[in-house]
Amino acid sequence: MRITDVEPILLRGEATYQASAGAEEATDNGDWQLIIRVATDAGITGWADVETLAPAAAAIIAGQGMSILGFRTLGELLIGENPLDVARLWDKLYIGSAYYGRRGIGMQCISALDNCMWSIRAQAAGMSLARLLGGRRRDRVMAYASTLFRETPEAMHAAARGYVDRGFHAVKFGWGVFGEDPGRDRDLVAAARAALGPDRHLLVDPGWYPAGWKGDFRPRSRRDNIALVRMLGDYNVGWCEDFIHPERFDEYAAVRAESPVHIAAGEQVATHWEFERFIGQGCVDVIQPDLSRCGGITVAAKVAGMAEEAGIDLVPHSWLTHLLTGYSLQLIATLPRARFVEFNVSQSPLTAGIATASFTLDADGCVPIPDTPGIGVEVNPDFIAAHRVN
Repeated sequence: MRITDVEPILLRGEATYQASAGAEEATDNGDWQLIIRVATDAGITGWADVETLAPAAAAIIAGQGMSILGFRTLGELLIGENPLDVARLWDKLYIGSAYYGRRGIGMQCISALDNCMWSIRAQAAGMSLARLLGGRRRDRVMAYASTLFRETPEAMHAAARGYVDRGFHAVKFGWGVFGEDPGRDRDLVAAARAALGPDRHLLVDPGWYPAGWKGDFRPRSRRDNIALVRMLGDYNVGWCEDFIHPERFDEYAAVRAESPVHIAAGEQVATHWEFERFIGQGCVDVIQPDLSRCGGITVAAKVAGMAEEAGIDLVPHSWLTHLLTGYSLQLIATLPRARFVEFNVSQSPLTAGIATASFTLDADGCVPIPDTPGIGVEVNPDFIAAHRVN
């Protein structure tokens, strides 16, 4: 089998990222989205989404490369290769883009390409990705509704009750107005807890810079961060997520040592080398690799081993399309211990339309994990054709 085409598909939407003032749903990135298609001469195709600066990423995959190694485009590095050689091709992509990549957009594109090749490999084997990765340990997992903070306690209460009515047993609120006023922060968390009741899971993602940031970056001090996690502890919050500058591993470890709630992070971390340091320095209780950023399934599978050895949990960050949810569910199926899958309830018309999936909640707030060849999620070709701009 050989790779015959590597196509970045740039999609344009009409919505923009925004939190809601009232109880109505928030919106994720709805203006641009990149998805990647890897085709083979065997008629098997892999699809993946990637959360990145989409127009620039398209050029990295299928633009104009240079003759010297380290400055190649990712597509030219893959054409003619056997997609079953996933580990070797990960190294080839990493080295071939080393001078402009290694992290950031380059690694985010490698992540998506790696996911595509794992999907192809699973389809070629006639099994789900989870079975290819070592076997299914579960056939369902609890989903948490992932959304943004509303502006008032009343809106928070109404929104949280809406997720309860939809069958969710866990909800994560993030970003929005959170962090602008500590008193309001407490009121918003208190309202969410009151609406969810004592038996449902409440998770909080304060963000490490304001969602409406205009360039005046004011990080929290260590004292502020410790005060934040102690406040969240008053409301039995399950974890505090990604609230420290991603380069400050030392700060994560210091705050974790003082925190009454679990610390979750890792969506900004990439490559297994960085995860080794992040986990090894005692930064988190819950590691959150994002399969569209971390280096793909190849890296995430290694991170799962690190998490098990360190005695911490792994919950992938997956706030994007159903493609990312599908890949994340396949990884989750293989874990010795699994707590949640992140379920993006804030999808814009753009991110919601790219792929279709029959993810439905059961009475326990869990979603089934597909066991069909590949990842169990199909793209919508008509939607893609209608929204592509390249």
